Amino acid sequence: NHGYISAHSLQNNGVLNLISNENHVYMLDMNFREHSLVPKLEFRKIGKKQASVFNGFCKYHDEEYFKLIEDVPFEGTAEQNYWFAFRAHCFEAHRKYRLRKSFSSLFKKSPEATRNKQLSNNYKGNELTIRDMEVDYNRFKSIFESREFDKLESFIKVLPFKTAFTATTAIAICVDIEGNPAADIYNYSESLFIPSIFLSVIPKESETIIIVSRFKEDECYDNFIKSLNSCKDDQSIFSFLTYCLAEYSENVYFSPLLIDNMLTLSEKELISTAFLGAVSPNQELRYKSMMSTFKLDLFKYKLQ
Repeated sequence: NHGYISAHSLQNNGVLNLISNENHVYMLDMNFREHSLVPKLEFRKIGKKQASVFNGFCKYHDEEYFKLIEDVPFEGTAEQNYWFAFRAHCFEAHRKYRLRKSFSSLFKKSPEATRNKQLSNNYKGNELTIRDMEVDYNRFKSIFESREFDKLESFIKVLPFKTAFTATTAIAICVDIEGNPAADIYNYSESLFIPSIFLSVIPKESETIIIVSRFKEDECYDNFIKSLNSCKDDQSIFSFLTYCLAEYSENVYFSPLLIDNMLTLSEKELISTAFLGAVSPNQELRYKSMMSTFKLDLFKYKLQ
C-alpha cells in the first residue's frame, strides 16, 4: 500500500559504513563478455547506499521488521537470529527472481546459450531454488505468526576483530564442516526439496559477529550447526565459511582499504576466481574455482 524502497540486506549506516571508505565499498560484478559465454568476475566500486539493496519492502515494514537487529545491541537471542536469517532469505529470494529475468534476457540475446549444458543446468537449478525458497518463506511466516523462534537453530561466534568484508546470504550447502553430506544440491529431481542455511558476517567497531542458522526440521542439516559448535579450530571454521560464501553467494561486500591497499594482484585473482563458483560455464573454470575456494580465507583480512 505504501510502495517499495531500496531496502538494505546489510545495514547502510551500520555494517556497510564500518567497512566503507569515502562512502564506497567493493562488490564482485559478473560480466558476460561480448561474443563469449564465459563470464568474468571483476571488483567494482559502488556507493554504500547502492550496496546490497533490493526492492523488497516498504519503508514502514523494513523498519518494523528489522528494528530488533538494527536498533538493539546483538545478544544472540532466538528472535534476533530469526530476523538475521529472514533478511538473508528475503535478499536471496529476490535475487533469484532477478536472476530468472537475467537468464531470459541472455537466452533471448544469445539463443545458442540454451545449448550450453552448464548454463541450462544453472537455469533449471534457479527455477527449483525459487520453488524451494517459497517453502522457506512460508516457514518463516509460520514462525513469525506463532512466535516460535526456537524452531531455528543457530551457531554464533564473535570475533575480537573487524573483518574487511561483510555478507548475508541464504544458501543450500552440500557438506558440513566435517565433510559429511548435507543437502543434495546437485539432484535436480523436482520431487526433492532443498532447504537453505542462513549465514551472516556482521562487522562491528572492534569485533565481528558470525551467525549461521537453519530450520531444525531439516534433517539434511542435523549435523550442520552441531559440527560448527563443536569445532575448536578457528581456522577450519574460517576456511569452511569462506568456502560457503565463495561457492554459493554473491551478497558479499569488501572494504576499499582491503581491495586498494592490502591485496596483491594474485590475491584479487584468487578471490574473483573462487567466487565464480557453481556458475562456472565449463569444467575447466569450475575446477579452477573449486581449487581457489580451498585456498581462500576471507577472515584473515582484518581492518583492526
